[in-house]
Amino acid sequence: MKFYLILLSSFVFALQITAQITDSTTVVPEAQIDIVEDFLNNTDAENGFDFNTLFENLEVASSNKLNLNKVSLDELLELGVIDELPASSIVNHIKKYGKLLTLYELQTIDNVSMEDIKVLLPYVDINSSLDDVRVGLGTMLSKGKNEFFLRWSSILEDQRGFLPLEDGEESQRFLGSKDRIYSRFKHSYENRLSYGFTLEKDAGEEFLNGSNPNGFDFYSAHIFGRNLTNRIKTIAIGDFSVRFGQGLILNSGFGRGKSADAVRIKRNGSTLNAYTSVAENDFMRGIGATFGLGQNIEVTVFGSRLKRDANIVLPDSTDLEEFTFTSLQTSGLHRTESEIEDRKAITQNTIGGNIKYQGNGLKLGANLLYNSFDQSFDRNLQEFNKFQFNGDQLLNASLDYSYLFRNVHFFGETAMSDNGAVATLNSFLIGLDRKTSIALSYRNFDKRYQSLNANAFAETTSVNNESGLYLGLELLPFREWKINAYVDIWEHPWLRFNIDAPSTGFEYLARITYTKKRRSELYAQVRVERKQRNNTSLETVFDPLQDLTRTQFRLHYKAKINSAIELRNRLEFSSFTESATGVESVGYLLYQDVIFRPRSSPFSFTSRIALFDTDDFNSRIFAFENDLLYNFSIPAYFNKGIRYYINLRYKPTRSLTMELRLSQTKFRDLDVISSGLNEIQGNTRTEVKAQIRYIF
Repeated sequence: MKFYLILLSSFVFALQITAQITDSTTVVPEAQIDIVEDFLNNTDAENGFDFNTLFENLEVASSNKLNLNKVSLDELLELGVIDELPASSIVNHIKKYGKLLTLYELQTIDNVSMEDIKVLLPYVDINSSLDDVRVGLGTMLSKGKNEFFLRWSSILEDQRGFLPLEDGEESQRFLGSKDRIYSRFKHSYENRLSYGFTLEKDAGEEFLNGSNPNGFDFYSAHIFGRNLTNRIKTIAIGDFSVRFGQGLILNSGFGRGKSADAVRIKRNGSTLNAYTSVAENDFMRGIGATFGLGQNIEVTVFGSRLKRDANIVLPDSTDLEEFTFTSLQTSGLHRTESEIEDRKAITQNTIGGNIKYQGNGLKLGANLLYNSFDQSFDRNLQEFNKFQFNGDQLLNASLDYSYLFRNVHFFGETAMSDNGAVATLNSFLIGLDRKTSIALSYRNFDKRYQSLNANAFAETTSVNNESGLYLGLELLPFREWKINAYVDIWEHPWLRFNIDAPSTGFEYLARITYTKKRRSELYAQVRVERKQRNNTSLETVFDPLQDLTRTQFRLHYKAKINSAIELRNRLEFSSFTESATGVESVGYLLYQDVIFRPRSSPFSFTSRIALFDTDDFNSRIFAFENDLLYNFSIPAYFNKGIRYYINLRYKPTRSLTMELRLSQTKFRDLDVISSGLNEIQGNTRTEVKAQIRYIF
C-alpha cells in the first residue's frame, strides 16, 4: 500500500508543475516494429523475449547523434536501421573523398537509397560532439546522463493463483502479491560509458519476505566502457551480452529473424554489449573485454558464471550418487513453491573468445566457446531429441567471414561442436542499383550439432536438424513505392517434437508500400507458411504427417493529420488449415490507433480500440501496441472480443516523465480466461501500469 501512495503522490506533484516543453521521446521506427511482430509470428511465442530495452541504442543515438564523419562501421551498424552494404558505402566514401559537408551528400553515395537515408537521419549528424576525441574518465562520470525508472503494473481481476485455497484443495498458490515492480538506474556518457542496475519483481513473487527477504526477485548490474584507450576497445563488467559471427555458437540477446525488411538478414553489431533487460537467463555474468592489436586485429575474451533455474532430479539411493537436471527453466518466474525449488539450482560457467581481422573490405573471425555445468544435464531422451546435448560440458568453435566487393557483400559462419557435427550458414547481399537489392542465404545444420547459446537466422532457433534456402528482395520502382518479398524453403532431416518423420516447409511474404510525402503510408502484405506436424486423428501406431498452412493478409494505413496527431489503422485476416482433417480456423483483427504528441505541450497520449474475432488460438494475430516508454507490448489477439488501451504521458520538465496506462480486453465467447493459476473467472482482463522516469 505504501508503494501505491508514493506513486500517486508523485503524479499529484507533477500535475502542479506548469512548464511547457517539447516531448522529445524517441518513436520506434516502423521497420523495427515489423521486426518484432514478425519475430513473434515466426516463433509462435508471445513472451519468449523481453523487448523493453531492445531499441535502447536508438534512444541514445537520438539524443547523442553519431558523427558520420567520425563513426566506425560497427557503430553505424549497431543502430540496426541500415545494412552493411549502405553502411560500408558511407564509411568508405568518407575515407576516399573526405568529410561530408552536408547530409544531402548521402544521396550521391552508391548503394545508399532514399529509404536508407530516411531511417538514418534521426540518429546521425556531421557536426556531432560524438567523435574519437579522448575524454577522461572523470569527465564521463561527472558530465554523463543519469536516468532512473520506476514502474508498477497489476492485473485488476483476481487470478486463481492469488485466491485462497478452497476446502480440500491442495494445489499451490502464488506466494507474493499481484504487483509487478521494475526499477532501473543507468548512468551514461554518450555511447562510451554506461553503468547501472536493474531490479524486478514479477506478479506473484514475494517482496521483502519469504524467498526474497532482501527485496526484489531479480537483480542485474553492469559497467560498460567503449573506446576508453587505443588498446581497450570495449570492457564489460557484471551483466553483458555477447555476439559471435552469425550466431551459430553464440548470440545472447535478441536475434532478428525473417521480416518484411526482406534483405536485412545479417547479424551485426559489437561483440560485447551492456545488458539492461529483465530476461533472467539469456546473458553473461562476469567480465569481458575487447583489445585492439594494431590497426586491423581485435581480440575479445570473456568469462561468465551464472546461476540458472533448472528442473532438478534428486539422487536415488540405488542408482544416482549426485543430483542431475533434466531441463533449463527460462520463464524467470518464482511464484510458487515448485518454481522456487528450481530457482538458481545449477551453475553454468562459460568462457569464450574470438580474434577478428578487418581490412580492405574483408573481415575474418575465429571463435571459441566452452560451457560447463556443476551438475550433469540429463534430458529424458526420446527418438526425436536423441541427438541433443546431454552431459556437463560442451565445446564449440567456429570461423566467420564477411567480404564486401563493390556492390556484393558475402558473409557467413561455419561451426563445429565437440562431437564433430557441423553447422554452416552462408549468404550474400547484392545492391543491383539504388532501387534493387537481393539477399540469398543457405543454411545446413547437422542433426547432431549441439549448442547452448546459438541463435542464428533460420526457421527454428535451436540451430540443428535443418537445411534451407532463403531469397529476399527489396525493390524501389518509383519514388513513392516500395516492394519487399522473400521466400524461404527448408527441411528437417530428423524427427522433431510432435513430428515423427523428416519434414519440410516453406514460407513466403510480399509487401507493397506506398508513401505520400512522409505524411501518409499504406501497405498491403500477404504471408503464407506451410509446416508439417503429426496427424493425431488417426488410430495408428505411427502418426503420419499432415500439412499445416497459415495464411495472413494485412492492410495497414497511417496518416499524419498535423504535427501533433497521427492515425493508424489495420485490418488483418488469418487462417489456419490442417490438410488431413480439413479443420480450418479463421479470424480477423481491426484496430484504430490515435497518437497525440504535440510539440509545445507536456501532455501526450496514444490509444487504440481493436475488434478481433478468431475461431481459436491457431488463427491468432500478433500486433504491436504502444506502451509506456521503453516497455513494449505485442499480445496475441485470439477468440472473440474487443480490446482497448490508453497511454497518458505528462512531461512537465525536461527531467521528469510520468505515464499511466490502462488496457482492457473483453471476450464475447469466454466465461473463463486463461487456465491454471492464471485463470480469471469472467470475460474481462484489465491491466494498469504506471511509470516515472527521471533524468538528472
